[in-house]
Amino acid sequence: MAMKNLEGEELVQNLRQLVISCEPHIREAGSIENVEETLHHLEENDDKFHRYEFVRQLKRKIEEILGPQIDEEIEKHGGHIDNGHETLVSKITDRIIKSKPYNDLSKKLKGNVQEAVTELVRNFDAEFGTGKHTGDNFLHRDRHIHPYHGSDDEDTIDSSYNHGSLMFMKPDYLQQVADKISKSNNVSTRRDALQNLNTVRVDDVVTSDVVHVVKKHVLDALSDTDEQIMNLGLKFVTRAFSSTSPHTKDIYTLLIDHLITQCKGRKSSLPKVKNGMDLSRPEIKSLLKAFRLMNEFQLETTNYWIRYPEHYLEEVLRSTLSLLSIHHTGTAGMFQVLSPIHFMALLDTRAQWFIKWMHGHFSRSFLLEQLTDYKPFVEDAVRHCLEFSAARKVPFDLMSEISDKVSKTSYAESRRSYYTGAELEYAYFIHSVCVIGKLLCFKNGRKFFPIKLKDSTEDVSIKKLMVAMVLVVVDPGPVFHQQRSSSAEIYDPARLVADVLKGLCSSEQASEICLFKDEITSTLLSPISHYLDVAFLEKHHFPKFEHQAPDEKTLLHVADILSMIASSTKGRRHLMYGEKKDIFSRTKSSAAHIIAEFTKKALLRELPREAGQAPTHAVIGAYLYICRQIYNTCEGLLVLYQYELHKVVAETWRDASRDLEAANTPTPGDDDSSSDNSSITIRENYDVAAWEDTLRDNLLNFASTAKGILLLQQTGALNECMVYMHTRYEKKLQVSKCEKFGYGYMVTQVATTAPGMAALQKTGYMKALITELWAVLECGPNDITLFTPTHWPVDPIDKTVHKHLIRILNVLSSFPAVYELLADTRLPTKQAYGFREIPDTMAGLMDRVILMDSPAKSHSLFNVEQSHGFGLRVLSVLVSCLDSFLLLQSQYQIQEKLLAAQTDNQAANKNHKEIIVDMLSVERNNILVRSYLIGGPSERVLPNRHIDDSGTPYSFPLFSSFPIPREYSPNLGGRSAMKQDNELTEFLDARKSEKGRAWLDKCQTLLTKFLTSRGDQVKGAVIQKILEQSVNKMSTIPEESVFPLMQFGGSDSAVKAVSLSPLQMLGIKMAIRYGIHLKAVHTSSDATDSLTYLIRQVKYYLEQQQKTPDSQLKYMKNGYRGFDWFAATVFLIFNGNHDKAWDFLQGFSTLGASGYLWIPRLHASVHLPSALSASGIHPLFSSTGHNIEFILQIELPLVSSAFKMSGFTPAQICQHWITQCFWNYLDWLDICHYVITCLIHGVDYQVYICVAILRHLQRDIMSNMQTQNLLLFLKEEPINNFKISQNLKYMQDLEKKYRKIVLPDMLNITRP
Repeated sequence: MAMKNLEGEELVQNLRQLVISCEPHIREAGSIENVEETLHHLEENDDKFHRYEFVRQLKRKIEEILGPQIDEEIEKHGGHIDNGHETLVSKITDRIIKSKPYNDLSKKLKGNVQEAVTELVRNFDAEFGTGKHTGDNFLHRDRHIHPYHGSDDEDTIDSSYNHGSLMFMKPDYLQQVADKISKSNNVSTRRDALQNLNTVRVDDVVTSDVVHVVKKHVLDALSDTDEQIMNLGLKFVTRAFSSTSPHTKDIYTLLIDHLITQCKGRKSSLPKVKNGMDLSRPEIKSLLKAFRLMNEFQLETTNYWIRYPEHYLEEVLRSTLSLLSIHHTGTAGMFQVLSPIHFMALLDTRAQWFIKWMHGHFSRSFLLEQLTDYKPFVEDAVRHCLEFSAARKVPFDLMSEISDKVSKTSYAESRRSYYTGAELEYAYFIHSVCVIGKLLCFKNGRKFFPIKLKDSTEDVSIKKLMVAMVLVVVDPGPVFHQQRSSSAEIYDPARLVADVLKGLCSSEQASEICLFKDEITSTLLSPISHYLDVAFLEKHHFPKFEHQAPDEKTLLHVADILSMIASSTKGRRHLMYGEKKDIFSRTKSSAAHIIAEFTKKALLRELPREAGQAPTHAVIGAYLYICRQIYNTCEGLLVLYQYELHKVVAETWRDASRDLEAANTPTPGDDDSSSDNSSITIRENYDVAAWEDTLRDNLLNFASTAKGILLLQQTGALNECMVYMHTRYEKKLQVSKCEKFGYGYMVTQVATTAPGMAALQKTGYMKALITELWAVLECGPNDITLFTPTHWPVDPIDKTVHKHLIRILNVLSSFPAVYELLADTRLPTKQAYGFREIPDTMAGLMDRVILMDSPAKSHSLFNVEQSHGFGLRVLSVLVSCLDSFLLLQSQYQIQEKLLAAQTDNQAANKNHKEIIVDMLSVERNNILVRSYLIGGPSERVLPNRHIDDSGTPYSFPLFSSFPIPREYSPNLGGRSAMKQDNELTEFLDARKSEKGRAWLDKCQTLLTKFLTSRGDQVKGAVIQKILEQSVNKMSTIPEESVFPLMQFGGSDSAVKAVSLSPLQMLGIKMAIRYGIHLKAVHTSSDATDSLTYLIRQVKYYLEQQQKTPDSQLKYMKNGYRGFDWFAATVFLIFNGNHDKAWDFLQGFSTLGASGYLWIPRLHASVHLPSALSASGIHPLFSSTGHNIEFILQIELPLVSSAFKMSGFTPAQICQHWITQCFWNYLDWLDICHYVITCLIHGVDYQVYICVAILRHLQRDIMSNMQTQNLLLFLKEEPINNFKISQNLKYMQDLEKKYRKIVLPDMLNITRP
């Protein structure tokens, strides 16, 4: 009979697992008598009983041998057994038990188990050692206690938690044992007594009456010269530490007392450091064992000390620090006597015990409090750090081998018997660095500084200590420049200190206090400053100086530290502006400028040869990554723009691509090359490929900001970077080592522009996005057959679909992107669709789930309502952009199709038909109202899209034809006929007024005064006068009049011949409808004709100042493709007066503000540089959007972070608002105030107004970020309760801070 897994070694291991797993149950039994009863009921009490391998194999064997026989017996009695056949069950059971197969199995199994148990008992210590499972071992009462013989394993300083057994004792037994341990007895008696003591539970010893006697005698045993007695004393301590009893602290303090006696006592025979540590000496060997035991307890006790009273922790901390604070006075360095920390540093080089104790607040607070009483511990650590830093160039004989030797400290393998003094001091240094590094991470730890050291005249400040540490990294001395084995790198001093400094950088507060100092930063930058200094001396013909060039490892260590600094906002600003953090300083001495200059020269290979070997690709890539961390923020790009890194990186990338292409091109004779040469070629090709990817990755990160996208587009590498990003995005790779997320945000930023969307479309990103969406909505391309149905969605937009809704809306939120995707594209409508036919374009998606106007489309969907509801939700966000709505309406007649769908959804009710209220009809109703009516928060009523589950009727009327019900259009007050008389009107009506700048300054003062106090009075005729007069006055100010005044030479017939697109004709109708609603215009036909003529006249005028760009973008062909919302706004401000509106627009076109308020003004304009004009990226995005994000990152970091986490960009939504002049988002009066504020106060107020709006919406932004609805909220909801007049004071504060940066950037349009 085969007994697989139930015989031999496999059975031994299975039984061993079972016995170890049963140990907790045996302990709970309390006595031997209860153990058997506990085991009988093990299946009831142990949830994991059936998971044990022995039980599983036993059940399998029973099923295999006895299963067929049981089935046969059941079939004999009718094929089933129910609850009424207990007697029958017992009969079948008896028959099975008496059968031959059962007896054979039982006999065989008993024999195998007996052999296995015998084997386990024979090797009991090896199989069930205390260190191999939790708790002490349970030893049978008849088990013989063997005398102690120090085994080879126990003699090492390996883990000591592997000794011991226990027995139950009589009350007077311990007294007898205690008496026999005394030093007065002979050695043999003491050994036996100690062995007996080690069989008693340590808790019983500690709680007994003779505990003081036992502790005194154990202390004597630990110091005994007899090795066996000493080992037995250590074994007693070991057994105590193997449990988690609160009494472990008593034994720990006993061990500490022993070590203090050995290190501080008069009989101490510790050698001096210079003599090294000889482990063959018995006293050193025993001390090392004791320290190892202490260190293991330190690392383990953190797991359970919180269970006990604070006294437990205080006692452990106090005793530890009292030992580690022992330092022999009068000597220093190599002449000092070995201290406890020398032993600790050798055993726990990186001070893991201290790091663990500082980890949790519970222990950290007590430890830092105790350290105030034991300052020598901290002082000595600081002193060793400073001494090592000062002596790093001293050529000790063995210093070059320290790292190699310490790295081999695997005590159980190497069996080293001697450590030199230099090695001990180096280990001490590493331990000290790790302790200080952790101490500085916390506020109370930094309170120890400045520290007064003995024999030192000056206090040691944190800055002085950090400079010393940085010197170890940047100038490790000639000794450490030698090549060492890879294993030795673990203990390389520069690497260790760099790790500590990087750990400090992980805490922004700690790093700001400790590291963000100009002196420290300049020291850190000294290796790269070396290259620049040599170049400077060469350029100005100064005499050369001798200085050792930094090696690759040093440069990489510095780059790692700088990278960690740049990963935080405060660290990045420190690199850009220095310690003073003056954002307006343009000094080139800051760290960011030095790094950028070094990186640029290294990429261009312009570093002087005299400075040393040229940096490798790894080094250049590391410093380029630091530059990238800076330039992928708005303020960082502002600082580094002058270095034109985008051009340098793009050119270097092209060179690398050519090199890679050349390397991959086969040449004659390649087949004859040796295998060695082939491997070298493969490695070189791999290096070139990795270098190319590094450059492309850093080039891609220019797309993190609005202005950066323009720079990236102008390099001509936008398409290649999008391909690279799409590849990484598909593989779910994180952006960089310091950034886990960011590609989603980058995609949104790129998709805001026409060239960005074109590049994304070429990479296949849009197709992949739609395919992933369809897989969630309907079916995927690789769906397998499902035998259970998928979950049924309950919400209109289910959680599984919501993420894909946001992703697709992120890339469809701007009109240029939508135009690039859908312009002149017909819907791929078919007579029939396959069930698993997946759309791969945006037009295909619209045809399938948005404009569902045929039964064939409905029949092709598995989840009709959910998919169509999803499509309508997408459409709702699309039509919130007025230009996008006009495009969709002009091409696809979406309003007519939605009205037809509402008609089809009617049910007959008595004498009339009613539209059925459901999720789809309510969503369609919302879209129809949203797309038909124009108005701010108080100028239109948007219907709720939620249906009340309580049965309350839907309160908003549904309709199936235009015009819409009056409930959605509140009645607005007409124009005031009253003449206003106030200081502002008197100023505007004055016949004689100031000229130019003086007039503008006074107008600004009066406008501010009246806007902040009586903003509702600044309207109508007042606004008209401000617009008319400001253009005339400002055109004489050179700073404001940026563009030349072009004379209009078109005749009336030429203007009427100008062709307007269907989109623009629809826009005119919509604007007139809004004007009538505002009562700004009265007669529809006359106003329509006037506005149509004005739009044609403006288009003709602007086309004279445009050039036809050589571009494949749809958006750049045939002039501006959207509607001129600014011209329509001006037309309504002047109450439909064509002549006044035209005169203003013609004069306004000379002002710099026109480029940002009037979007068509700079479309493909001759006034822009050719590259910028042909880019398809409007200055509104690259300048206004960039500056909005720049100010947000400084003033409203929470809002900026909310956008980043949502994958939506502030530049995108602000471009949307400004392009349509805040129509649908602000009330008409605030739109007028927006126009005059930007005109009179300066075009930079466009930026400040957007920042003020986002500040006003901060609470809503944060809450909608949490629910992942930020994009939906900002696109669909009006800006409630925001008034330009009420926020003017905040805007003026922003002007004082940022005008020096923002206004020149906006007006200097010749620079991107």
